[in-house]
Parts: sequence; structure tokens; C-alpha cells
Amino acid sequence: MKKIIALTLGINLSLFAFSSTSLSVLNGKFDGNSAVYDTNEGKNKTTVTFETLTKGKMGDVFFFADYAQASSGQLYNKDNKSWIYAELAPRLSLSYLTDKDLSNSFVKDYFIASQYNYGSNSDFKAGLLGVGADLNVPGFDFFQANLYYRNVDLTIKAKDYDRNTYQVTTVYGKKFKDYGISFKGFVDLTGYNLGTQNQLLYDLFEIEGKAVQVGVEHLYYYEFKNDFTSSNPHVKTSALQAMIKFSW
Repeated sequence: MKKIIALTLGINLSLFAFSSTSLSVLNGKFDGNSAVYDTNEGKNKTTVTFETLTKGKMGDVFFFADYAQASSGQLYNKDNKSWIYAELAPRLSLSYLTDKDLSNSFVKDYFIASQYNYGSNSDFKAGLLGVGADLNVPGFDFFQANLYYRNVDLTIKAKDYDRNTYQVTTVYGKKFKDYGISFKGFVDLTGYNLGTQNQLLYDLFEIEGKAVQVGVEHLYYYEFKNDFTSSNPHVKTSALQAMIKFSW
């Protein structure tokens, strides 16, 4: 997968020194009122998530894909029992681009940041472009902040919608090696909604050096403004999911 993404973007893989890939299975009850996240009758949903991160002098490339399945179907669409959501997020290092070390005591590097989001529901597509930075924040192993211009294109009940807004994304994580516990998550804030997902995982065992972790993920999503539909402007969901994760 790393090679496919790199070839698609025309990236020289020799400039990337680190990569991490994982496959997770999550299950939890989704009983909010979000057409995107919640299920018919508020029943459980299982999600299989593939993630890969490649990082080096040139920048980094993050990709994930969720395959979600709910036997009761989606909220407002009970006949749709499975769907896909994916994001591709490449960032180009400004230190690499300018051939200068731009780091200081607080900022590790600056980036030209981009994203492409796709969701099978409502033929959802979003393109994002902006700037980002990797920060030295006390207490965290990594802390990333990105500011994007965001364009959304989707179709609801045969009607096309187009939305332009901003998005602020922070990504953070910390590993407590002595206890085998790790914490990581992200926050997305746009002009219309707030979404955050946070994982707390415990190192269960290893298979030939590859970690198997178990734990929980909490998802929170709230729409404080909605121009797609006037029937339910304040969408909210909060779900705690059990998860198992295999990383290599």
C-alpha cells in the first residue's frame, strides 16, 4: 500500500525513513442522530480500519480507510448496511523544499498540507489544502497542527451540495512504555462541526515483533451549523467502541 500511495503521488520512497501500518477492528453502539455515524435503532456497528503512515525528510503521507457494517442499517437509510470512508493526507516539508532547517525549540518543521476525503455515503468528497506544523508540546510524543481551506461536494436525495469552509486539525499521541499503554487521537474543527476520536490502548502481546493492542476508542461529533438540511441542524453523536489493533 505504501508503494501504491507513493507512486500515485510521484514520491521518491528513498526520502522516507519511517513507516507504520495497522489494521483495527472496532465495535460499539451508535445511538445519536448523525446520518454519517449512527445506526438504525441505535444498534451496534463494526468498523474495520486500515491505517498507514510514511514519514521522512520530504514530509509524510497518512492514509486510512474505514469499512463499516451495521446489521440494522444506517440511521435514515436502514437498507444501507455497509459503507466506506477514506482519507489521504500528504504533507510536504518546507525544510526539505527550502533546503533550510526551519526548526526551533517549539516547531520541528512546517509543511504544505493537503487531504482528499471520500465517503461512499452521499457520494461525499472533500479536498483540503493548507499549512501545517509538527510541534514540540510537553507531555506528548508527537503533536501536529494543520490549518486547511476545505471544499466539500456531496449529494443528498439527488440534490448536489457544495460547501467551502476552514478546517483546523490537531493530531497527538503519547506512549507510556513502562506500562504498555498508549494514547492518541485527533480533533477536527470546521466552520460547521467538531469531530474528535481518541484511543486508549494496552499492549497485549507481540507476534514476531508486531504489536497486538486492545482498548477503547471514543468518537464525538457535533454539528453547530448545517446548510445541507434544515430538519435537524444540531446533529450529535458520542460513541465508545471496544477495539483490537494489529500494527507492523
